[in-house]
Amino acid sequence: MRTLRQKSEGGSVLICVLGTILILSLIGGTVLYSCITRYNAASGQVRGWKESLYAAEAGGDLAYAEIRKTVFDSAHAFNGWTHTGAVYSSPPATFGRDNLTTSATVDAFYNDSSGNLWYRIRAKGVAPVLGLTRVTMDDRIGPGTRGDSLLRKIDFKYDHFIAAYGPNGDNAGKAIVSVARPQIARRVELIAAAVTPFEAAIKVLTSFAGPGSAGLVDSYNSNNGPYYFCANNPSDPRYNDSHSGAVAVGSASFNLGGAIWGNVTTNGGNVRPSPNIHGTIDNNVPFTIPPYVMPSSLPLPLPSLTTIIGNVTLNPSTAGSASNPNFYVVSSFSGKLTIKQVGTAETYVAIHATGDITGSIDVKPGVHVKIYFDGNVSVKAQDIVNETGLAGNVQFYGISPSDPTVTQSIDIASPGNFSATFYAPRADFHINGNPDVTGAIVCKTFYENGNASWHYDRALAAEGERIDYRIVSYVEDMR
Repeated sequence: MRTLRQKSEGGSVLICVLGTILILSLIGGTVLYSCITRYNAASGQVRGWKESLYAAEAGGDLAYAEIRKTVFDSAHAFNGWTHTGAVYSSPPATFGRDNLTTSATVDAFYNDSSGNLWYRIRAKGVAPVLGLTRVTMDDRIGPGTRGDSLLRKIDFKYDHFIAAYGPNGDNAGKAIVSVARPQIARRVELIAAAVTPFEAAIKVLTSFAGPGSAGLVDSYNSNNGPYYFCANNPSDPRYNDSHSGAVAVGSASFNLGGAIWGNVTTNGGNVRPSPNIHGTIDNNVPFTIPPYVMPSSLPLPLPSLTTIIGNVTLNPSTAGSASNPNFYVVSSFSGKLTIKQVGTAETYVAIHATGDITGSIDVKPGVHVKIYFDGNVSVKAQDIVNETGLAGNVQFYGISPSDPTVTQSIDIASPGNFSATFYAPRADFHINGNPDVTGAIVCKTFYENGNASWHYDRALAAEGERIDYRIVSYVEDMR
């Protein structure tokens, strides 16, 4: 027999069910609200964490652009920056929809062997933190251990970095500095190193023709001793240094004569494998060579040498240094110049020839000389006497004409051999006969005939005037 349930009992069950649903809904809503609040705060902090790094890297980019101006536009480098001692500081810059802020400091901390400055960049990026003023995440690494790396990066009321380490992170100038609103700050440090011009044996902007049918281009390393040919002898201990006679052409114009013991690159050329090319070939390597300007970092010229006519002997009064050489400006260079060493000290000399160079030079052991010329060079190979035996000790730099349609010329004829480098991006270079050359060259066009040979010194990769900067180190200051 079936027992009927009272209607009042059915209504009570319904009320209980509805009450239970209500209570669960309230609990779920509370949990969801709490989660959403926590999620919004956490996502805002994560976004700020990432954006602050973007801002710091933007500051590094701004500083890097100013460093490059020291080469290409020195008159406007660090305009608007404050200068305290050896440190340049940028004004704060605000950008982006989220009002990110960046600032940077730059200091020259090192002179390389050629006297080129290297720079340290310290950049700070700041992103605002929206939401609750509390840390919503941690990075636990074990039971009972609470990580606080994110906590230490969020400044709710005070800038923690300045308070703990000082504004430059060197423990100087520590102070309690309030922040206008919660923020996350991250810092990066970059090193900008000078790029020197002699990374290849021959680098040509528009056309290359050479070496002569009986000549060659190869390499060696003067740090391991004087040059001798060993490119065809794998058992020789210096064999690995002999295949770096690279030729780079910034156009499709490449005409091969003799042997090249190194890589060949062109921009759109049609170079094919050849028994005379002992290296890789790449016909898709574009590059540009900016005009070369007279360095602004040289000291005031000394008055003791204004012309080089006849036989002239230069005895510098001080040895100088790579970054502060004995500097002379001459209006005529048609005679024979002999440069002597100061005692036993390495001696540094720089000469600016405002006209053509048609004379000769004799560089004694222990002397480093850089010759800047506004005009043309026309000499015999025997007129360049480098008694140091190192191509990096005698460097020629062609100051690019202000009129881009004007081309300089460098003509070197037989007889004789020489050891030197040339950086003249607006010059046509011609070498005739049978000179044996040790060094490197950057020019507009290159032509070599006869049996002239070119030996690249791998030690030149770190020599020469800066022509640009590159970033060689990037780290984040995780404090």
